[in-house]
Amino acid sequence: MNTIEIEQEQEITPVNIIRIGTGFWSAKPLMTAIRLGLFTELAEGPLFVSEIRQKLGLHSGTSLEFLDALVSWGIIRRQGKGFTAIYRNSPEADTFLNRKKPDYLGDLLEMLHDKKLPLAHSLKEVVSIASSQNRWDLNRLSTMVA
Repeated sequence: MNTIEIEQEQEITPVNIIRIGTGFWSAKPLMTAIRLGLFTELAEGPLFVSEIRQKLGLHSGTSLEFLDALVSWGIIRRQGKGFTAIYRNSPEADTFLNRKKPDYLGDLLEMLHDKKLPLAHSLKEVVSIASSQNRWDLNRLSTMVA
């Protein structure tokens, strides 16, 4: 019996390109939350918005948008709405973003986003200039961020 392969047409969309190109939109709130210690605070138990604002020194006008961005990406969970909402860590955040846990990844993420590192500052320069001082294993990097 012969097998006939039928090529199905797939719709070409820019979704993947846009997802990659706007990745910094999710990285910035995540890095801010890591640096503020949000996940370590939430590891102690769920908190109201007012408690989070007080513990982390957040501005009341932007705190909901900041927290809800993390909710939309599944990093933290929310119960309720508005200023009466209660926030808690997702299982991943509790395991990998709580400074008190052995599998904490915040230091690694901060290092990758540190502006002093050539890769974080300008990947274009790193890949354009052949210098042993700025040499990075880009294959290893791509597997880390994939």
